[in-house]
Amino acid sequence: MVKPSKVQARAAEQGFTLIEILVAIALLGILAAVLTATLTGSLSLNRQAQRQLDTTSNVQQVMENVRNAWTVLNNYNSACAPGMTVPSGYTVKFINLSTRAEPINQNNTIASPPTAAPVNTLNTTTSSTCTASTNATLTGGAVPTMRRVIVQSGTAGPGNSQVVGPQDVALTLDILRP
Repeated sequence: MVKPSKVQARAAEQGFTLIEILVAIALLGILAAVLTATLTGSLSLNRQAQRQLDTTSNVQQVMENVRNAWTVLNNYNSACAPGMTVPSGYTVKFINLSTRAEPINQNNTIASPPTAAPVNTLNTTTSSTCTASTNATLTGGAVPTMRRVIVQSGTAGPGNSQVVGPQDVALTLDILRP
C-alpha cells in the first residue's frame, strides 16, 4: 500500500477554504437575485393580465345586458336599458346608424366625417322602466334602423372624457331594431 505524502494528507484534512465558501455564497446570491427578479416580473404580468380579463368580462356582460334589453321594441326605440346597472367607471354610449351602418345626424343625414355624428349616453336604471335617452329619436320622431353601442371601461377624466388605462377595454356592437 502506498502511503500519502504529508502535503496530500494536510490538504485532505483542511476542507474548503474561506475564499471558496465566499465564492459559492456569492454565486448562489447572484442566482437567487436573477430568479427572484424573473418570478416577480412574471407575477406582475399575471396580475395585469387577470385585471384585463376581468375588465373584458365585465364589459362583455354590460354589452349583453344592453343587447338583451333592446330585444324589446320600446326599449330600443327609447334607447334605454331598464333593470340594468352599469358598474362604476364604465360608460355605455350609442350612435344612430343608417341602413348601411353609416353614422347619421339627428336630421337623418349621413354624418360627414363619420366622427361628427352625435355620440349619446344610454339611459339605464335599476327599475323596470326608464326615460328615453337624448337623441333616441331623429328629427320628426323617426327611430333609426340600427344603432352602434359602445361599452368602455375607464375612469372619468376632465370635461367628462374617458381616461383609458392599460387594462381598460372598449367593445362596439351594431344592433338592428327588433
